[in-house]
Amino acid sequence: MENSDVFERRKKKVKNYFEKVDNGKFDVDYYNLFTEDTELYFPKFGFSHGKEGIRQFGETMAGFLKNISHDIETFNYIVSENYVVIEGTEKGTLQSGKEWPDHTIAFGKFCSVFEFEKDLIKRMHIYVDPDVASEDIDKILLLNKETNKNHQFYTNQTEMIIKMFYDIQFGKKEGNIAELFADTVDWDLPGNKEKFPWTGKRHTKNEVAAFFQELSKNVESKKFEIDFISVNGQNATAAGRLSSKILKYDKVFDTEFVVIFKVMNGKIVKYHFLEDSYKLNEEMQ
Repeated sequence: MENSDVFERRKKKVKNYFEKVDNGKFDVDYYNLFTEDTELYFPKFGFSHGKEGIRQFGETMAGFLKNISHDIETFNYIVSENYVVIEGTEKGTLQSGKEWPDHTIAFGKFCSVFEFEKDLIKRMHIYVDPDVASEDIDKILLLNKETNKNHQFYTNQTEMIIKMFYDIQFGKKEGNIAELFADTVDWDLPGNKEKFPWTGKRHTKNEVAAFFQELSKNVESKKFEIDFISVNGQNATAAGRLSSKILKYDKVFDTEFVVIFKVMNGKIVKYHFLEDSYKLNEEMQ
């Protein structure tokens, strides 16, 4: 009975910890959950010690997390001797506005080990992937393949990047689409650049970012349909139809299109967008 009471008190302390984290309530009672010499570990953050270390960790997390919440009611508690181990799930929003997990690669699962000294937390080691939003693409692919020297690896990598590209473009996923591109890019969208400033060649990630800004100022998308995407190793082709209103001319342009991609080391290095640029030039008068 005595051990049972101790275990319940410790479980209550752990639950209180997560409730305060979720509510952002880092008050005196929060710090009083820990011993003066408490030890914390978090992947890629490393170790910290004492209540000051707990505070520094909280500030670090606040630097990239807007909010976080844990599914406390579904926690799996493992209690033994001086330990309470939590297996559970979490979700939240990054400072960029992106919500996680995506339930495709990141599932929000975590495990935390709490070691107690009487009724205070003496050690808290958190085991979770800090890449909560599945942005660490290269490592994800390496972890899921035995080798990166075969054709299937490159095909899977290319498929993943292109899917992410169109998910962001269609608003299915939050993200900066320009970050999918390498620093140096072979980009080409043929057209009359004097009339249509978003067309032409580009060579850097920053120029790619400028393209999407120029496009949104000059073009209103009415329809963008992909018929198919074909992937072969590092190379891919997407084909479809689009309908766009060219704002300067207040006219709608319809065309079929083909996009040629090349992906290397998890980044797009080639993007050629081919449409009926002659028809565009003739119709926009």
